[in-house]
Amino acid sequence: MNNKRPYIIQFVCILTVLIAIMLQGFTHVVKMKPLKGYVNEEIKPVALSFKTYYDGSYQNYLTKNAKDNTGFREFFIRNYNQVAYSCFGKSTNNNIVEGIDHELYLKMYLNDVTGVSLKQYYADTEEAKASALENVEETLRLIDTLQQHGTNFLFVFAPSKTLVYPEKMPKYYRERMADFSLQEYYIELFKEKGIPHIDFLNYFRSIKDTAAYPLYTRTGTHWAQSTIPMVMDSIFRKMEEVTHCKLPSVKVDSLNLTTDYPVMDAELEINMNLLFPFPKPALPCPIISLTDTGSDPQLNLLVVGDSYADQLIYSKFIKAFHHWHYWKYNRELYSSQPYFNGKRLKTTYDADEMLKESDLVLVICTAPMCYSFMFGFAETAQDLYQKDGATEEEKIQMTIESIRANEAWMKAIEEQAKERGISVEENLRKNAIYVIKAERLKRNNEE
Repeated sequence: MNNKRPYIIQFVCILTVLIAIMLQGFTHVVKMKPLKGYVNEEIKPVALSFKTYYDGSYQNYLTKNAKDNTGFREFFIRNYNQVAYSCFGKSTNNNIVEGIDHELYLKMYLNDVTGVSLKQYYADTEEAKASALENVEETLRLIDTLQQHGTNFLFVFAPSKTLVYPEKMPKYYRERMADFSLQEYYIELFKEKGIPHIDFLNYFRSIKDTAAYPLYTRTGTHWAQSTIPMVMDSIFRKMEEVTHCKLPSVKVDSLNLTTDYPVMDAELEINMNLLFPFPKPALPCPIISLTDTGSDPQLNLLVVGDSYADQLIYSKFIKAFHHWHYWKYNRELYSSQPYFNGKRLKTTYDADEMLKESDLVLVICTAPMCYSFMFGFAETAQDLYQKDGATEEEKIQMTIESIRANEAWMKAIEEQAKERGISVEENLRKNAIYVIKAERLKRNNEE
């Protein structure tokens, strides 16, 4: 009888664990740290029927639902990732590659410096150069159009970790570095054409060996938080040169050395979803203030950029301006006017007003984003200036076309027309007029 006791204890322990997992799956009573990174859309419920059972969609739904709601799922995934990394030196996130001294790199940037991205977009280097030259000519035309409307232009070339610290990349990628860099070619063309810009790439390269702290953290892919005061002040000084308006200076009140990195400084580590954090050296997360604000009227700013612009948008940098709008990837809207936050540019009917009221357009772009140069902003701006001169009827028609392009919205319009007993076209026009008036009213109230 005593010989059975260890097995009974083992059985009870296993059963307890399984019951705990099941209860957690149903109740989620224990709050788990959510996983970071790309998440698939939540699977839509599938009703049981002969058809869904026969084609397997119902079984697939049950399997996916059970997997997504397994108790302590986050812990098991982090544990698996930790074992893979600690025991085998592997990252389960295929977009993150570890280099020398545990330096982490994002695959997108490695593809840029090894020429993989170039081959995806262009047949060869000559085609890439021709496209770049065409884009620069388009930029010159854009600047001319902006200036006709009283708006200045400034382009910021954000440096990428791979081009600043190539020596820390894995040997495989160092040996395959391409001779041609599209971003560096754009920098040459901008200098040649006299387009207002800041070349942070070559500046970061020139100071990386003498800087007091790393310009990039080992666990991040964007410029380190410690560089932000210098970046901000450099942009302010260049803005003064371009606009002839006084802008603040940046004062570092405290270096605030910390091992508790802000998200941008630890984003690659965060997206590896490990159980245990990397050991980190203390680095500055500066506490800053703006000084010398002066009496000049504040500028209205429009930022078009990639994720490198985020650290400026969510900092005191933006407080130097009266109104500001941020068109992330020329697609997502963020603004000093909260009404616009989270909206899509193509569904916002006052985008022309945002552009028209801006005193300065600031474009921020890093190396991989040069393949989608300015995210189509030049074309967007020209279209918006044409819209600016449109009559009320033309604006209604443009709004109608936008509604037609939205399948879900158009379906709702058709159902509403049926309920009201009117034609779809009549209801479409009524909704377009309502949208224009509502956005105007909302904007006026916020101002």
